[in-house]
Amino acid sequence: MRKNINKLVAFAIGVSVMSGSIMPVFADENGQSTSTKVSIQTVIDAKSNSAENGVFTLNDAIKEAINNSAVLSLYDKKISYQSKFDDLNEELDDQPSATNPKGKSDNEKDLNQDTRDINLKQLKQQRNFEEDKLIQKTTKAYNDIVINQKKIAKAQKELEIKTRDLNNTKLKNQLEMVTTIDLQTTQLNIENLQNQKKSQENALKDAQDSFKVLTGKDVTKYALEQDIKYDTFKIDGSVDEYLDNVIENYLKYNEQLIKLNKDYYNDKDNKVDNPKEDNVPIPQKPDFNSYNGDYNKMLDDYSEYTQKLNIYNSQKQIYAGQLSARLSYLKAKLGTYEGETNLNETKKKFKESLKTLYTNLLTTEDNINWLTKNIELTNKQLSNAKLKYDLGMLTKSDYDTQVLNSENLDIQLRSTIESYNTLKEQIQKPWITFS
Repeated sequence: MRKNINKLVAFAIGVSVMSGSIMPVFADENGQSTSTKVSIQTVIDAKSNSAENGVFTLNDAIKEAINNSAVLSLYDKKISYQSKFDDLNEELDDQPSATNPKGKSDNEKDLNQDTRDINLKQLKQQRNFEEDKLIQKTTKAYNDIVINQKKIAKAQKELEIKTRDLNNTKLKNQLEMVTTIDLQTTQLNIENLQNQKKSQENALKDAQDSFKVLTGKDVTKYALEQDIKYDTFKIDGSVDEYLDNVIENYLKYNEQLIKLNKDYYNDKDNKVDNPKEDNVPIPQKPDFNSYNGDYNKMLDDYSEYTQKLNIYNSQKQIYAGQLSARLSYLKAKLGTYEGETNLNETKKKFKESLKTLYTNLLTTEDNINWLTKNIELTNKQLSNAKLKYDLGMLTKSDYDTQVLNSENLDIQLRSTIESYNTLKEQIQKPWITFS
């Protein structure tokens, strides 16, 4: 019996705080944050995890997910092809066309070149954003598996304890020390625990399947890291300024494109003032019946009429073309104003969301601090409980219950840290949430 108790003690939670100086985050464009690190580790029996192929670390998982990502591979191809497209389009700008016999103007060439450069940079940025999102998704999936494994292990031990209690209750019922209702209550509690364990096993299976899709690895053949990293994040200074810088970095290429088009679409450089229609009278067609057989006079007048009509139609076409150009220009110019307004509104919405995330982050940090203190106290209580049990002052059932409470706190702490880390990533890298 004492050997079994020693195994249970091995599940006590160890909390170690690595010493380190706090480095506050200033409201600059770098947005760096480092501070005290807390490593949360549960000491467990090595046989409890499958280790067919050794330990599969979180860093291993991230590398495999990146290598396995079809989306990132496609982005790499897009970037490569976009560079080729840009080279060809640059040559096309110099070639004459039906609408531009002399080729595009210098202003148009500059606009097109700058637009291509910004679009290529934005494409590379989007590729990096996708990688950040994949890393976050993989990290969460990895930690979810570890947490689900711990929940199942805890549920199994709780079932063992409750089953032992059920056997004791049956014996007491036979001795008429408890009622049949008490026995049925214990049986229903066990059934409920079995249902919970089954649900957790299904959730773990789903998480493992999703993880295999992400990384291409069957995680059941590996042991996983039991540590979960926790770095506190503080904005020292203006929260508004820090968030503004984060958002600016996220949307900088959208803003550059809008500014580029806004600078280009102006009346002076485009020479698209409001067109004025020349008051050219409509020529009168000659009346053939009025010439009384003077065919030479009729032919001369008709020839003159034809020339005037051609001039009239030509000027009308020029005017219509000017109207069309003016209309296209105004639509493009309005588009830049709309784009600028929409971008500013998007920034406001993002900032509101990030402020909420930061508030949630601070609340979650308080919860982590409370759980950490609770764990430290529980470990002391658990140590005292073992001593009392060894001295026969505490029943095995009571001791086992305290061990389970200790494990439950560990699971709560891990889940809370996972939530904290997700919030922190969403604040520092808003594209994880918004894109």
